[in-house]
Amino acid sequence: MNILYKLLVFILINALVLGQIRTGPAPVKIGYVGTDIAGYDDWLAGELEQKLLEIFSDLSQEQYIGTQYFNNKIDVNAFYSDINNDSFAKLSDEIDADYFFAGKIENPTTNSSRVMIQGTFYKYNKKSDIISKHDILRYYDQFDLEIEKIKESQLNTIKNINQPASLLKAGLFFGAITIIGILLFTFSAAGISAEGEGNSSTNPPTDN
Repeated sequence: MNILYKLLVFILINALVLGQIRTGPAPVKIGYVGTDIAGYDDWLAGELEQKLLEIFSDLSQEQYIGTQYFNNKIDVNAFYSDINNDSFAKLSDEIDADYFFAGKIENPTTNSSRVMIQGTFYKYNKKSDIISKHDILRYYDQFDLEIEKIKESQLNTIKNINQPASLLKAGLFFGAITIIGILLFTFSAAGISAEGEGNSSTNPPTDN
């Protein structure tokens, strides 16, 4: 009876943990349209775009909608020509995401000795219909610092943005509970077996 009680407790704990995992908030979906980069050599524009992609490098595949998807779905040049609430709202009607990001960058100087980057990075909250802007003015050799600032202020401030990591922790906890339960079951079974053997060895011999 004791072993059945412990087994039922183990099953109940697992059910509660699994229920918490399933009922947790859904992962936040992020869409990055891309960044319109003008006034730079192609190789430098490519490097700038790669650095901007680093903002979203920690997102899982189920969370992130990348630039290629938008290129296939919409006229991105028309979108870049007039970025505002209406253009983002229209975008959100066509593509399922909670937040949309986009940028516009241009070269403000003809001085080739030290490249400067100027522009704006946009974040659109679909639920509130609000655009947040991050203004950029940096030399190229300092642009990595600006990327970190954008990531921290625009992306990491989104509630539940790291939800998949939380689910991973819950999964690890669930696995630990499972192992503990198996060990508990094994030790209980071994204890009952040993108790049974002890009782049988102390029984007095019967008379013939």
